[in-house]
Amino acid sequence: MSTNENTVTALILAGSRPGKDPVAAYTGMACKVLARVGGERIIDRVLRATKEAKTIGSRILCGPSWEIVRDDVVLLPMIESAQIGWEEPQQGPSGSVQKFLETHPQSLPLLVTTGDHALLTSEIVDYFVKEASGMEADIVVGLTSYAIVKQAFPLSKRTVLRFGKEEFCGCNLFMFFNPQAIRLVQFWGHLEQDRKRPIRLIGHLGLFMVIRYLFGRITLRKCLNAVGKRFNLRIREVLLPFPQAAVDVDKPEDLHLVEAILSQKV
Repeated sequence: MSTNENTVTALILAGSRPGKDPVAAYTGMACKVLARVGGERIIDRVLRATKEAKTIGSRILCGPSWEIVRDDVVLLPMIESAQIGWEEPQQGPSGSVQKFLETHPQSLPLLVTTGDHALLTSEIVDYFVKEASGMEADIVVGLTSYAIVKQAFPLSKRTVLRFGKEEFCGCNLFMFFNPQAIRLVQFWGHLEQDRKRPIRLIGHLGLFMVIRYLFGRITLRKCLNAVGKRFNLRIREVLLPFPQAAVDVDKPEDLHLVEAILSQKV
């Protein structure tokens, strides 16, 4: 639970997806969140950012597996001393979030982020949580304008979500305020294989939505409203003014980008 009414719980997803992870393979680590960047492990950077954030109370690490954690000289002492909690990761991110919401409803409001968010800072966390908390919403998703990401990192290849003339990048930041949000998380589980394919994601909402998307007739707000209506949830977005919030580490090229950013070469 959060330490006081002015803070929220943070759930950090640090499990491994099924199959061979390219970052783990490239760095020789048991899982990618243990890879080093800027002289520090990615997961340690995320843990520090959430610790320093004024809006965060409890921190729960979901993953890596206990086989990895029990031999880790940094993570194990933090868990044993109750500085952070630990939960066994489930099959995929949505499975982990769903299990946590089912077993820890008292932990709402809940911030969800990922253990590969190498450039996450306390400033980003606090901005997102404060903005999200000021909205009348059940779920809030963090996004950045692709324009500021492209301007800051012109050579970086990011997944772009296009809604008409609007272009966004995801930031792996979500806020859950209502236990009923689990309905969307369950649906999320069915969509995970299409998470990098906007047209397929839209397709799950029906042919009419696909047509509107293809012809640039649907805005982000209308899309979120349509999803919310389907699940009887209020879904809102926070646009973050931080281009680095859109950078996570999915492949070796992302590691090199983060290294360049941290060394101020980008």
